[in-house]
Amino acid sequence: MLLSFDSEAESPSPALHNSFRSFKRNGMIELEERNKEHDLIKAGFLSGMGHLGKEVEIVAIHKNSCSTILGQARLESFRIYSEAMRKKCGGNANIKYAWFGSSKDEICNIISHGFSTITEPKSGECFGIGVHLYPANIHGVLSAVEDEDGLRHMLLCRVILGNTEVIEASSKQFQPTCQDFDSGVDNYLAPKTYIIWPSNMNSHILPNFVVSYRCPSCLLGKQFKIYVFVLYHDK
Repeated sequence: MLLSFDSEAESPSPALHNSFRSFKRNGMIELEERNKEHDLIKAGFLSGMGHLGKEVEIVAIHKNSCSTILGQARLESFRIYSEAMRKKCGGNANIKYAWFGSSKDEICNIISHGFSTITEPKSGECFGIGVHLYPANIHGVLSAVEDEDGLRHMLLCRVILGNTEVIEASSKQFQPTCQDFDSGVDNYLAPKTYIIWPSNMNSHILPNFVVSYRCPSCLLGKQFKIYVFVLYHDK
């Protein structure tokens, strides 16, 4: 659902522009207000936060231009793997958009060098040893760490899922059970978590956008965790 806004948000302060330099050094381009992509992502992000969306301020949205040599290589790699998966799966590579929350430094490292470590998600349960991404941003928002400017950041990525298999909570699985499967989900019919295995984390995930936002810390307290828990287990 798209949301409407009566007034244009204030421009970020010079200090915030400085904090985004690390994004821009890695080939990220800040999208302007009223840009179609900006407004669609903003509306989707706020809508995905449910009734808490009215408390969230979107400060900036950056797009991965893939203009660096490494960025171009990763884009081409993603295209090649997408095509290979399409052929393997009979015409449908099962590519989805998904959210990933972390610290600003970690996100900069991912954009610059790719995923390098697997950490247990702070949002929801752990399903195997792999990169956990979420179709709905609210399920991954607790993993977004507040930076020195009071901002949190989430990546919106394209993800090659291929054929998925259900992974049990607290599983130690780190690869597909057989060649028929390519990735994991927490629930086959209504997945709320995607799991990309370590061997595929830099070929099957392409970071597209970074959403930088501010929300009151109290929102992410005990009541918010209970709210997310209820949403997550409402299957």
